[in-house]
Amino acid sequence: MIPDRTPLTHADAGLYVHIPFCKTKCTYCDFNCYAGQNRLIPAYVEALCRELELYGEQGWHATTLYFGGGTPSLLTPRQVGAVVGTARSALQLGETEVTLEANPGSVDEEYFRRLLDEGVNRVSIGMQSFRDSDLKRLARHHTVQEAVEAFEAARKARVPSISLDLIYGLPDQTLAAWEENVVRALELEPEHVSLYGLVVEEGTPLARQVARGKVRPPDDDLMADMYEKAHELMSAAGLQRYEISSWALPGHRSCHNLVYWRNQPYIGAGAGAHGCLCGARYYNELLPARYIRMLQGGDLSEVEREQIEPELERAETVILGLRLEDGISRREMTERYGEDILASHEGVFGQMEAMGLLERRGDRVQLTDRGRLLSNEVFQRLLPE
Repeated sequence: MIPDRTPLTHADAGLYVHIPFCKTKCTYCDFNCYAGQNRLIPAYVEALCRELELYGEQGWHATTLYFGGGTPSLLTPRQVGAVVGTARSALQLGETEVTLEANPGSVDEEYFRRLLDEGVNRVSIGMQSFRDSDLKRLARHHTVQEAVEAFEAARKARVPSISLDLIYGLPDQTLAAWEENVVRALELEPEHVSLYGLVVEEGTPLARQVARGKVRPPDDDLMADMYEKAHELMSAAGLQRYEISSWALPGHRSCHNLVYWRNQPYIGAGAGAHGCLCGARYYNELLPARYIRMLQGGDLSEVEREQIEPELERAETVILGLRLEDGISRREMTERYGEDILASHEGVFGQMEAMGLLERRGDRVQLTDRGRLLSNEVFQRLLPE
């Protein structure tokens, strides 16, 4: 059944579309994705388009569109275009940022050219590492050469904005090896770079390898050194850090990700997608085949909903906002929630200032350099008990 919601005259939201298909599943991945089910893609795209239409009937308008996965580049350009076209017609998506995650080995210059024709204007390439031994250990199905060729293909196709993803803290990765990774990424001159510290997620093959002693867990101190070295290199290359894990040239920040970091509404479409609308988080059916059947029956695929209490929403807005380089504005928080967040949490903020984790600059509260390295500790202290 479609959840009972009062129709809106119109409300803006980011739009995330999940493509849960992969050639293989990486050892560290805990995302909702499946290998060996590509035969479902045509029916899945039809279901996605129907889901977007249902949200449009509720009065939602999309401000950004992001294809994530899984491997969105397993879709043909025409299939991508069908989703973009539906978002434009059903959700009033304008001439805005449309991002597609692309895995090396599944793309070429012609593919990117056709994506541009279908409305995609930003590509995020999952490079992860410039060492084949790392990629093999992570069960990535591409080589370094294929990753570089994918980037060069996007550049030749004149994709306006290209982002690279890299992971640090990999098993047996040294600081020198990580520095080499960053230098090689910068040599490609991407407009945007995202750097993610390796997290050992419960239930993944990597977690089992760590538990058996076959792989050493990430070293927090080494990862902190890697982060600082990467920031030094990024800054020297002219990329500005605007969020803890994100650097960009001027004009190339991820508009879609800024929706998350500003704790604004977003639609999650597709199997296993999460969304946040009308003060509640919702979760879609995980299994692609079941998701398809639900949409074919005329229903949204939502299977769980969590109402966000006002106190938790305020805390999450603060936590997400502190991930941004310029932090949070006391004035904006007061306008949004009717209270000065610092005045109401003076004890916690004062304590973290004394610890050198937060600083105040006029109207704004920001993480310090030390605070970024210990951000999880800061965020934990800000959550309501």
